[in-house]
Amino acid sequence: MRMLRKAGIIEDASSTITGGWIIPFSVVEEKTTGLRRRWIAWPRDKNRDDPYGANVPLLHISHYLPPVMAEAASCLDLKASFFQVSLPRETRHLFRCRVEDGTLVELTRLPMGYKAGPEILQIITSAIAGMTTVVHPLWAAPPMVRIDVWIDNIRIAGSKSDVTLWEAQVLRNADSRHASLGEERESGATQYTLLGVQFDHTHRAVSLSDKFVRSVRAMPALNFLTIAEMEVMASRFLYAAAILGTRLCQYYFFIKAVRRRLSALNRGIVLETSPANLPPSAVGLGERLRHTIENNRKRIIKPTERASAAIITDASLHGWGAVFIPDSGDVKIAGGNGRRNLFLSCRPRHERYA
Repeated sequence: MRMLRKAGIIEDASSTITGGWIIPFSVVEEKTTGLRRRWIAWPRDKNRDDPYGANVPLLHISHYLPPVMAEAASCLDLKASFFQVSLPRETRHLFRCRVEDGTLVELTRLPMGYKAGPEILQIITSAIAGMTTVVHPLWAAPPMVRIDVWIDNIRIAGSKSDVTLWEAQVLRNADSRHASLGEERESGATQYTLLGVQFDHTHRAVSLSDKFVRSVRAMPALNFLTIAEMEVMASRFLYAAAILGTRLCQYYFFIKAVRRRLSALNRGIVLETSPANLPPSAVGLGERLRHTIENNRKRIIKPTERASAAIITDASLHGWGAVFIPDSGDVKIAGGNGRRNLFLSCRPRHERYA
């Protein structure tokens, strides 16, 4: 806490009555340069009581793969990104805690953990990158480059000369806004890792990052999972399948079994800590899909690929259901009991942005 105070991230609380508390804790992240500790300030009460629902325009992973066909790309990220966003003084009483000696302090910077934080940071990063959706056309990136922003990460793709030219402008934009960029910068690169994907511009190929594959290998066997663990694993499997171009039709009964268990969870029949109890046939399919992911064969991205999709339906005395599987891997699930319809995306019930 002493270092946070010295950096100006926390300060003694003002005379304003406390409006909310944060729960501070740390997590350890794996970076290319080694392990790094990240400080989290979770404003539990404000997240619970704030009626605003954050809206971060993050697209399906398949949207971020085609730029690998460009000659090169530059990747940048905001250093200590959340702490670079100043909180208005009139809101700081909503983010308070006590330090070791009992002193009441409040945050001066946007906390990582606030549910609207990712949206705020996405807008700021997009402005620095020159995204046409948030800046005046006069200050926007030229059409010769493609810009992708994911919370605090920026990718500029195009010809190497165009990429490095706009990268220099992005650096000037960041400097003029007193925003620091991280040291792990890729400039005009043909190989780099972004969003759990290893991009290879030379061969126009994508594969899973080593870190992502290790996380899949470290997961328990499917027949020993809780429902919460099953949800995370299924989400990672679908994410990986979309990157590798794995056709999911053959794994339909695994997806269906996961859907049924999550439906039971949403209806309050089981708890997140309950055993997943997937049928043996579904476990076998899931483990086969895990094996495909662990093999991590490179996928060549082609300029023109014929779009196709499959829809699989079934019905029973309890209702009907369907799974829509486009080649992009953005699996959609539908179902109902005859009285009420349900259509949702097969993603975790809670979006995970960190």
